[in-house]
Amino acid sequence: MTGAMLCMVLFAIFSGASLGMILPLFDNVFARSETATDKCDFLPSLRQNTGEAFSRMGSELISLHPRGVISAGGDVVEGIRNTLNESDPQQVLIFIVIGLVFIVLVKNFLGFMQVFFLSRAEQGVVASIRGSLYDHLLQLDMGFYTSARSGDVMARFTSDVGNMNWAMTEMMMSVPRQFVLLLVYLGLALWASWRLALMTLLVFPPAMLFILILSRRLRKKTHTSQEKLSDFSALLQETIFGIRIVKAFSMEKFEGFRFASILDVHRKTETSLQRERAFASPVTEIMGSIASGFIMWYGGSAILSGGSLSTGRFLVFLAASLSMMKPIKTISTANSRIQTGIASAERVFDLMDLKPAIKQPVDPVPFDSFHDTIEFRDVCFSYESSVPVLTDVSFSLEKGEIIALVGPSGGGKSTIADLIPRFYDPDSGSILIDGSDLRTIDLEGLRKNLGVVTQETVLFNDTVRNNIAYGEESIPIEKIRLASEVANALEFIEDLPGGFNTIIGERGARLSGGQRQRLAIARAVLKDPDILIFDEATSSLDTHSERQVQKAIDGLIEGRTSLIIAHRLSTITKATKVLYIDKGRIVESGTHPELLIMNGKYKLLYDMQFSDK
Repeated sequence: MTGAMLCMVLFAIFSGASLGMILPLFDNVFARSETATDKCDFLPSLRQNTGEAFSRMGSELISLHPRGVISAGGDVVEGIRNTLNESDPQQVLIFIVIGLVFIVLVKNFLGFMQVFFLSRAEQGVVASIRGSLYDHLLQLDMGFYTSARSGDVMARFTSDVGNMNWAMTEMMMSVPRQFVLLLVYLGLALWASWRLALMTLLVFPPAMLFILILSRRLRKKTHTSQEKLSDFSALLQETIFGIRIVKAFSMEKFEGFRFASILDVHRKTETSLQRERAFASPVTEIMGSIASGFIMWYGGSAILSGGSLSTGRFLVFLAASLSMMKPIKTISTANSRIQTGIASAERVFDLMDLKPAIKQPVDPVPFDSFHDTIEFRDVCFSYESSVPVLTDVSFSLEKGEIIALVGPSGGGKSTIADLIPRFYDPDSGSILIDGSDLRTIDLEGLRKNLGVVTQETVLFNDTVRNNIAYGEESIPIEKIRLASEVANALEFIEDLPGGFNTIIGERGARLSGGQRQRLAIARAVLKDPDILIFDEATSSLDTHSERQVQKAIDGLIEGRTSLIIAHRLSTITKATKVLYIDKGRIVESGTHPELLIMNGKYKLLYDMQFSDK
């Protein structure tokens, strides 16, 4: 940033110097009719007239006398002026042309170096924001993900951060450069004619007031535009994920109409926004042209009347004042982009400011392995405060025990399973593992000792090997093969074109449902957890796939503490205890034979599933 700021200031100074060359060009070349034979050589005269002043400046710098330095600087300027007045106009013209080319070369090099330095800072900020936002999303609890729209989150990552990048380009590169240029041109205009410069400044207050009013409107409309962008991003993602249903129900036209409706609202908002952005530039230019017209009239009248204002000074002032219009116009245009970036930044930081409900304890109890008991004590929980999901749930799961949760959908079975890895915390009551409250245990250690297999298998667009090893690239292939064999998956993996190196597609789209589940089980086997949770792991499979997956589950749960959620009672025959969950409560508890003898809800469910046998 320091290098960029230095290049920016020097760029502005050299830009002003290029305009300053107009003065000698008109006053010392074009306005003089004397012949070159009556004039001295330019360079020797320049050395003679300025050498003494430069020597004095050097001595004053050594002795650090500011007033002397300023006086010597004035002598240098006066020496150069005398040289120009005394020299051959043809030589002065050559000097001006060479000097102008040199100034333009240096100026453009400085402009490139400013971008060279600032691009690293700008992209570093953008990368830092995206990295911080991603890390923060990983820390947010499951409660956020059950209510947030994935399309909205994606929009904040892509378009909102992109708008921030756009705004930072303006704030870090364009606006500072134009502001410094504006100051240099203003200083040049004051030097050429302070009276005309003060008249020029009269256009600034109304222009700044206009930009301020426009800024507020732009930021408000940009918020609305980004919200609409999130709406159709969310709908697009839903359509892609649910394309089978869309096609199965022939709902292409319906979804197209929904998408078109959202796009139409976004189009109208963006159209209004772009019109207001486009309004800023011409208004400021019109204000500037009115001021320039008045200046031309006033300055031209002063020259024609034979006043003190020379043609060269007037042209320098005119060039400087007209040059000021570009920075003013650029700043007003950049302001609309900055307001868009600020509105997007507010959306990004709103997300980053969310605090996760599930946090690592300040002084966590270490959890290296499971030794004794998982105990639920009067646990109550609700996703929304007015709708209880669990009410006074109490049970214990001993080490090596297999507990099955059965009951109607929506009864709270999956919620119980989600509380053990601490995806959520209970509203009241407590969950204890080996005598310690779950909220006091080291969160990372707890989850490393848990294996979770759900109905909706989560796989990544990667190789079979990397999906099983998930994040552990150093695991040898022999262990992965062994885990696959235990999960009853080795046979179909070896039949794939690339074996363990086969890319399985997004969410494992190139595999069948049973194959995906067995890969998920192989991943759990490789993790070798103390506690296993199966949430409807076979409910969506056909009979053959269910048998294959059930064999894999039987191989995995052997000797491990397990919690199994199942609608199909045939999958829980090895459970040491069965809990019937209904409306958030445990209504029946016992072994499979005991519950059949009780002739209650479990018996009714059993008879419904096996009535034909």
